[in-house]
Amino acid sequence: MADRLGRHFLDGMDLWTSFGIFVESGSDDFLKFPDRKDSISHDWQDSNGLDVDLSRVFFRDRDITLKMAIVVGSEDEFWTKRKAFLAQWAQPGTHRLTVGEFQQTFYVYYKGCGSFSRFTRIMNTTKIMCKFTIIVSEPAPTFDNNDVFIVDEDGRFLVS
Repeated sequence: MADRLGRHFLDGMDLWTSFGIFVESGSDDFLKFPDRKDSISHDWQDSNGLDVDLSRVFFRDRDITLKMAIVVGSEDEFWTKRKAFLAQWAQPGTHRLTVGEFQQTFYVYYKGCGSFSRFTRIMNTTKIMCKFTIIVSEPAPTFDNNDVFIVDEDGRFLVS
């Protein structure tokens, strides 16, 4: 399980080394484009179509469901790491969730636990494992203005 090291971080803490947790799936949803908010518009009675203000674009918040598992060596370790993981999410404000594979950080808060399977012992070992899903919300989807490019009417990039 050493390959789980460095894949996901919560507030700078490696999920695997700090909590015995790894993300099975769901982090790819951070790659999806966020939904766009409606622009201010007006339907003038004396002109065709709709007058839409496209001078600024804003995005909606989004929820991400992460399927996770916790693998620990004993019941005591399970309760300790489970409580520590929840306590980290209980801290005020948004939290930095870094997906190592993308080398990107997203600012999210804990919204809920979609499911949790009771812990079971892994055969022929003393290890305990649980699977669960958590829902996190990204209130202001990450959008780096440094990656915005200006193009002319012909689609050519303008360099300043």
